[in-house]
Amino acid sequence: MGPGPLKYLNFMTQTDKSRVVYLAQALGAVIVGSVVMLTLVAILFPNAPSAQSDEQGEPPLFGLLVIWPVVSTLALWFILSMTRRATPTYWHAAGWSALCFTFVFALLAGPQTGLIFAWPYFIYSLTFLAWQLRSTRDGLFMTALLQAAVMAVPALIIKL
Repeated sequence: MGPGPLKYLNFMTQTDKSRVVYLAQALGAVIVGSVVMLTLVAILFPNAPSAQSDEQGEPPLFGLLVIWPVVSTLALWFILSMTRRATPTYWHAAGWSALCFTFVFALLAGPQTGLIFAWPYFIYSLTFLAWQLRSTRDGLFMTALLQAAVMAVPALIIKL
C-alpha cells in the first residue's frame, strides 16, 4: 500500500498477530470511521426524519449479536467473491463491496443509512479478505466476530 490516507489501515492486512489485538484495532477503525460518517451524514442531511418510531420495539439482543453478524458475513462473502474477480486488488474489492452494501442499505432505509454503513462494511470486507488468505473459515469467523463486537455498542445503548 502506497502513501495516502489508507496507509493507516495497513494493519488490516496483517493477520500474523493476536486475533484479539486485530479485532480491537479493527473495532477502533470502525468506531472512528463511523463517527466521521455520522458527522458527515448530520451535515449533509440536517433535517432528516428520525428512523425510529414509537411503534417499533427493541430489536432482540440475540438477533443483533448473533443472527445479524452471521447473515451479514455470509452476504459479504458472496459480494466479495464477485468483486474480487472484477478488481485488481483486495483494497478495490473491499471498496466495491462497501459500495454494494451502501447501495442496498440506501435502498432499504434511505441514503443516510447507506452512508452510515459504508465505512463499517469497508472494514468488514478488509477483515474478511485478510483472514480468508489463511482460510475461508477464518475469514467468516473473524468478520462475524468483528460485526458482533460493533453491534454490541448499539445493543448496549438500546438495553440501557
